[in-house]
Amino acid sequence: MATAHRPYYAPPPISRHSHASSSDLPVYFAVLLGYILLLPPQLNTTILGSVLPPYRFFLIPATLYVFGSIFGGRLRLTWPDFFVAGAAAWTSFALFMTSKQIDAFTSSFAQVSDTALAYFFARAVFRSLRDVRLFLLLMLPGLAIMAGILVFESLTHNHILQPFVSQFTGQSVNMRIDERLGFMRARGPFPHPILAGIFFASFLPLYWLSGIRGWPFFIGILASVASFFTVSSAALLALAAGTGLVVYNFVSERIANLSWKFFFLIGVLVTFVLEFGTKAGAFSMLMRFASLNSYSAYNRVLIWRYGTENVEKNPWFGIGYAEWERPDWMKGSIDHYWLLQAIQFGLIPPLLIAMACAVGIYVLAQRSSHSNPIDARFERGVAIAMAVFAFGVVSVAIWLSAQAWFFMLLGITVSLGYAERHRIAPRGPMPVDAMRLAEHQSLPSPRPLPAEVGDNSEIR
Repeated sequence: MATAHRPYYAPPPISRHSHASSSDLPVYFAVLLGYILLLPPQLNTTILGSVLPPYRFFLIPATLYVFGSIFGGRLRLTWPDFFVAGAAAWTSFALFMTSKQIDAFTSSFAQVSDTALAYFFARAVFRSLRDVRLFLLLMLPGLAIMAGILVFESLTHNHILQPFVSQFTGQSVNMRIDERLGFMRARGPFPHPILAGIFFASFLPLYWLSGIRGWPFFIGILASVASFFTVSSAALLALAAGTGLVVYNFVSERIANLSWKFFFLIGVLVTFVLEFGTKAGAFSMLMRFASLNSYSAYNRVLIWRYGTENVEKNPWFGIGYAEWERPDWMKGSIDHYWLLQAIQFGLIPPLLIAMACAVGIYVLAQRSSHSNPIDARFERGVAIAMAVFAFGVVSVAIWLSAQAWFFMLLGITVSLGYAERHRIAPRGPMPVDAMRLAEHQSLPSPRPLPAEVGDNSEIR
C-alpha cells in the first residue's frame, strides 16, 4: 500500500481577533443547556399530564433566538433543516390523527421540543469548529463529574445521585439494581442505563479528534469511556464503533489506499452478504453479536419482527401511544429508536430524520476532504460521532435529554457541513531569504496559507 502524501501546511498563530471569536455568548447558552441535560429526572415537573424536564423550559424561549437567526440571515436553511422541520410537523399531525386533542397537543409539544427545537438551537449557535471546541471544553467539568458518579455507582452496586436528589424534591425513586459482568448498570442522572451509556459514548470521537490537547483531552476521553459502566450493549457497541472508526481515520491518513470510500464500499458489501447470504439477515446477525446476552438479542429480533408488522398496518400515522400488537408474553418496550418512531408516528418522520442524518454526515465528510489537516480531523470526528449515534439507536430507544442531545449533535453536524468558508488575508510577502533558500535547494517555495483556515486553531 502506498503511503499517503502529506501536503505542506503551516497554521497561523491563534488570534483573539479571529472571525470565529466575535461572540461566544450563544455558545455559553449552549453549554448551559448541556448542563441542564445532565439534571436527574427527579427535577422534572408534570403539567396537564405532560412531563416537562428543565431543558424544555430553556428551549421554549430559545425559539426566539432561532427565529431571530433565521430572519436575520445568520442561519441559512438547508435541506436537512427542511427534513427535520417536516418530521416534526408530521409527528404533530400524526398525533392529532391517533390521539385525543389535549393529549395530542401536549405530546406534540414534547416531541417538537426534544427534536426540532433542540436541533435548530444547535444550528443557530454552532457556526464554526471553534464553537464546538469551546463547548466541549466548558462541558468537560460536568461530564467528568457525572462520569465519576457512573463509575462509583457501578462499582459500589448502589444508586447514589437520583436517591440523593429525591430527598429534596420529594419525587419517589424506583430503580432496580441490574447487574451484568459483575458490575451494576449505573444510571447517573438518566432514567435508564442505556440512555446514560449512549449519551456519554457519543463524546468519544468528539474529544479524540477535536484537536484539544493536554489534560482536557485525556479527561474527555475518560469521561466518554465511563459509559462502559452502564454495561449496556448499545453503549459498548458505540464505544467499539467509535474507537474503530477513529483508528481507521488515523490509518487512512497514512495509507492512501485505505480511503473512506473504500471503507463504505466494504461496509455495503458486508451488509449485502449478511442480508442475502445468511438465513437470519443483517439485523439479526448484528443483534446476535452486539448484545451482551442471548435473551436480549432474541428479544430485539422479536421486536423487529412484530414491530414491522405494526408499521405495515399503520404506515402513515402510526398508532400514537397506544399499545402495539405483539404476543402477550412480550414486554412493551421497543429497543429500536427508528422502529419506535415508525410505530408511533408512521414512516415519514424516521425517514426524514434519517435523511437529515445521512445528508449532514455526507456534507461534513465532503467538506473535510478540502479542509486543512487539523480541521479535517475534527470534522470527521463530528461525522463519526453522529454516524455512531444514529447507528447505535437501532438497538435502543432514546427519549428526554438523550434524544435532545441526539438532535443537538445533528444540528452541529449540519451547521459545520454547511458553514461558510472564510478567507484570511495574507500576512505579508515571504521574506527574501526564504525565497532564495528555497531556490538554492531546488525545493518548491513555501506556499501561502490555504484559503480555508478559519478554524484550525487548537485550544490547549
